[in-house]
Amino acid sequence: MHPHLFRMATVALFAASLLSGAGVVRARAAAPDAADDPRVAAFRQQLEAHRARLAIAGLSAAIVEDGDTLWTEGFGYADVERNVPATPDTPYHIASVTKTFTAMLALRLAEQGRLDLEAPAKGWVPELADERIRVRHLLSHTSEGTPGEKFNYNPDRFEHLKAIIESVSGRPLRLLFVETFLDPLEMHDSVPGPDLKGDARWPMLGAANLARYPRVMARVASPYTSYGEGEIVRSTPPPDDFWASAGLVSTVRDLAKYDAAIDRHALLGEEMQARAWTPLRSSTGEQLAMGLGWYVTDYRGERLVWHFGHWGTGFSAMYLKIPARKLSLILLANSENLADHHYKIGEDVTHDLFACSFLGAFVPDVSNGRGRFTASAPDTVPTTYSQAPSTDCELTSQAAFDKWLSLRKAGAHTIVPLDESLAIAYAGRYQLPSRVATVSRDGNRLFLEMFDGSLAEIFAKSPTELFLKNRPWTLKMVRERGKVVRMDIHDRGEVTAVKRLD
Repeated sequence: MHPHLFRMATVALFAASLLSGAGVVRARAAAPDAADDPRVAAFRQQLEAHRARLAIAGLSAAIVEDGDTLWTEGFGYADVERNVPATPDTPYHIASVTKTFTAMLALRLAEQGRLDLEAPAKGWVPELADERIRVRHLLSHTSEGTPGEKFNYNPDRFEHLKAIIESVSGRPLRLLFVETFLDPLEMHDSVPGPDLKGDARWPMLGAANLARYPRVMARVASPYTSYGEGEIVRSTPPPDDFWASAGLVSTVRDLAKYDAAIDRHALLGEEMQARAWTPLRSSTGEQLAMGLGWYVTDYRGERLVWHFGHWGTGFSAMYLKIPARKLSLILLANSENLADHHYKIGEDVTHDLFACSFLGAFVPDVSNGRGRFTASAPDTVPTTYSQAPSTDCELTSQAAFDKWLSLRKAGAHTIVPLDESLAIAYAGRYQLPSRVATVSRDGNRLFLEMFDGSLAEIFAKSPTELFLKNRPWTLKMVRERGKVVRMDIHDRGEVTAVKRLD
């Protein structure tokens, strides 16, 4: 998504102790009979197993059926260090699930006759000079190359919708979120941007909202990531900003209200909603991955409408709807791994462990799924993996997980001791693109100061190459005439040369 130098503070934890049966924290807030629903029982068992396998610190879940919240529950920890459990009311950064709200705003304007989805986008965004790029191409991520011919998920292109929506409506996007969704649907634990922590820059949002938002932000789950096979490490929060493509903070309980409003057509009429949930096709008839703002997948004759959120590290989300069954699954996590295990393999919902388990438990006539996990004791984390026959979705999601895990293992470095003389040589101030950062030391241990003042421990994989566990960075220390003069930051193929100042 948007490139940023995220704030970091490393706290290494052991996944085994965090995710063992004794460490599981659950906060139930469901209908009285939800626990007795065999579908819920089957799904929650597999959900907890997946959470353990993916080393997710905390996760909150909601299932909506026929407009009612059937079940909500929290698993694990919103804050590990403080032993704060995750609950259905834990706020998370929902990342790109924000896009569904933005798409809804554009489609409402179209439904009202105020925005033509076939209009050239360059009328509002001059830099999109190709007249063939229509507004609908931005909504469907098909604006690149020959517009409408191929899908390429690109949040930067989607971001142009903000200028279009604000120009047509005459109102800031943030205010539209409040007026259209958050206030009418009583989504009181949702915040339109993490920067709303007490300042008065947005008086039009309302005094009551501005007073409440800081309280919500104070409860936001702490971010974590994982390193290697399962070490959980404290990560960094997303940037304090709000975009068309990301930035909304919410809870599964609030998102269940949003979901119910969608299904009762309180936000869009049936015709426009059906258009949004119809996948676009190329000129050759190839079905593309999206409709208008939503992924659309036809799985064994059942239409699945979905979106995921992925902040790189720290937060992710999965929102899956089965429109014909009036069933929805909402998952939010304070780790990227909820979405990362399918996102890294390919943007296909049948690569997602949670989605496939949900289908197996709730639409067995489609998935014909079998619960493949058995618990070692009642109400504990399932620990035994069965080789029972699997559905296609179960097979593809398991294959995606296996590939993802192998990539994680391959990306883990062997830590070598750093000589204290090298630690002394590397400690100092470095000029990053937007700030000065300090590399400090404690004996032979090194720490990188982030822009919020927190420290991220730096580890060595060789005498000249260092790395961070909570960011995919390799730091190569460069000497000239025996003196360290710069640090080259290698980040997924890109290199940023950082000059040493002293």
